[in-house]
Amino acid sequence: MTLTQCDNGHFYDSDKYPACPYCNTDLQGETDIVHTREGESPAIQAAQPAGPVAGWLVVTDGPKRGQDLRLGVGRSFLGLDAAGAPVTLSPDAPLGTRQAVLVYDGQAGTFTLLPGSSQQLCYLAGQAVLEARPLTGGEELKLGDATLRFVPFCGADFHW
Repeated sequence: MTLTQCDNGHFYDSDKYPACPYCNTDLQGETDIVHTREGESPAIQAAQPAGPVAGWLVVTDGPKRGQDLRLGVGRSFLGLDAAGAPVTLSPDAPLGTRQAVLVYDGQAGTFTLLPGSSQQLCYLAGQAVLEARPLTGGEELKLGDATLRFVPFCGADFHW
């Protein structure tokens, strides 16, 4: 195994991959690094939270305007589908598709927005999310051409 670092800082096995599989997501579909259902692209494997809902992101502008994304307890990976609409991604989705991670910590009763591993950025209140940022409710996020508003269900008054 030859560990190589690409220009974007990702480490990968250059004996197994001709280029970085995180930057070149087409390489991931041809290997065991990502498991997908037949005929489904790994970049658009939308997923609902496995457990109870902890909050929502409501699309207020752009693709899928008026629809919501359910957020669960723990990590919710955020990205864009092939049409550029925001989705919550499967935990198996390629790292290059994860624009942000929204975490609900059930023990602390807090929400935190983290940067994803994608080349594309997520924006909170017009600023790129480059480090952990707490969320309390009503904040606006931007993923691609979509604007989303954060709506918590769990918090100080209620949690699972």
